[in-house]
Amino acid sequence: MPLMNINFVIASENPKELSAFYATINSDKVTKGFNSTHYFISLSDRSKIHFYRPNENHEWQRKGNSTSLCFQGEPSEDPVTIIERWTAEILKIGGTSMGIKKLASFGSEQWMLDPEGNQFLILVPYLSKGSDMEVLM
Repeated sequence: MPLMNINFVIASENPKELSAFYATINSDKVTKGFNSTHYFISLSDRSKIHFYRPNENHEWQRKGNSTSLCFQGEPSEDPVTIIERWTAEILKIGGTSMGIKKLASFGSEQWMLDPEGNQFLILVPYLSKGSDMEVLM
């Protein structure tokens, strides 16, 4: 498998306020993400905690089950192909896909379940020369 950054994603109704809470605990600063519902704090050069408001099409538990690991690949001009490849590899080792892969303005993502039923996200951003994509890495 390709080199991936391990990030955390936290679904939130108020991502700006929640990211400020965690930044305070971590003595860190909040950085605005790719839109007004995405913020993050950096844990290291390769790890971040992303806070976001899910769109209306994504069902999610509002409390207690909104934190998940996010395995993020390097930006790509074709993130869907990479997500499809990773999904197939994960299925071979006992994972399960949740719903269908999503393609958005920032890239492609697929929610998965590990063999014990824990949710995690795989994400590949678009390769872009714009600064908006740099916040994901």
